Amino acid sequence: MIQLDNAMKQAARGVQVNVPYRMLMHDRALFDLFCSLCLNPELGMDIPALEAYGPDHFRETAETFRRAGARITLHGPFEGVDPGSADPAVRKSSERYLERLVSAVAVMQPTHVVCHTGFHPDTHTEGLSDWRKRSRRVWGETASAMDRSGARLLLENVHERSPADMASMVRGIDHLGLCLDTGHLNAYGNGDLTGWVDSLGDLTAEVHLHDNHGRADEHLAPGRGTIDFAPLVALAERRPLVITLEPHRPEDLPPALEFLVRHPGLLPR
Repeated sequence: MIQLDNAMKQAARGVQVNVPYRMLMHDRALFDLFCSLCLNPELGMDIPALEAYGPDHFRETAETFRRAGARITLHGPFEGVDPGSADPAVRKSSERYLERLVSAVAVMQPTHVVCHTGFHPDTHTEGLSDWRKRSRRVWGETASAMDRSGARLLLENVHERSPADMASMVRGIDHLGLCLDTGHLNAYGNGDLTGWVDSLGDLTAEVHLHDNHGRADEHLAPGRGTIDFAPLVALAERRPLVITLEPHRPEDLPPALEFLVRHPGLLPR
């Protein structure tokens, strides 16, 4: 059982904590931990979760968290989802999974939904313009559908190398914004957090806050790697951001919350 002091509990009330939906369903102790600590979940809705559970189950889960006083966001499926693919079969299946996600959003009523673009430099460098055009069409339709349920769709950087890569996916599409993943930027991108904030701060609505040493996506607590988070603190002081922690083990949550206690500028006013 993890232990949080009062300052960490207060910090936790202002942020989201990522957790896979199926993990919560298979681990009642973890579910109870989230509710007892009143942690706000960013529920990871992978393809097996969307296929295994239906609207009534999703609604009940969301209501359980709300009764505990929690605020909900969602993370859409990423493995098997590439709506810009040159393969019509992959595009069709990707759109089907996104439609299921839209249905889950309608009953769960999250404030934000994060999805990966599906981009990978090994497969999309050739024909990138066509891939981007196909992808933008689907993300635009998905964003509009989620907006009708009161949720904002955000695309997250993974293998994108520069802010320009993300801007080309999002700018000009209604109801669509960005989620900055600090760990991905440091491990897979150019690591230029200042450049991201300067170029894309106006589009950024959420941050996945974790750290690494620039070589792999380690999901360390912020402050345990090499990322300088000062530009992010400055951005948070200028505009409201949803801050989401991504601990891969329960014991990684306390040091992440300790970081927020030391950097209160990242927390909502």
